[in-house]
Amino acid sequence: MALDIAKELGAEKEFSTQRLTIYLPNKDRAGAELTDIEKWVKEGRELLGKIGGGATALPPADGNWINETGETIWESTKIVFCSVIPDEFEARIRDLREFLHRFGRTTNQGEVVVEFDGTFYRIKQFDNAPGG
Repeated sequence: MALDIAKELGAEKEFSTQRLTIYLPNKDRAGAELTDIEKWVKEGRELLGKIGGGATALPPADGNWINETGETIWESTKIVFCSVIPDEFEARIRDLREFLHRFGRTTNQGEVVVEFDGTFYRIKQFDNAPGG
């Protein structure tokens, strides 16, 4: 396509091509509802805001997954995403890992998922708490 879309829209020449998305369900691996999900959503938005210069959380999406005992867990999941600024993403990758593992460990998740650039990553083993 010969059309210069940035020029035509009056946009900056620099743009983000990679999207980072975290999924924060409102239930744990046994189906118990989390009482502090909005705290996690806010913290996730703050972190992704640093990675992308801003972040968006969508209203809960109805979802389900099958836990390790074969039970279907019906949940509402907040989807938090940003368009990545590569240098910021690289600088904060350890912070992202710490957040995802802490969320999984603290809220008793069966798995935590993050999507980056079209690839879906599943975390099922969580790092121990610092000093733990």
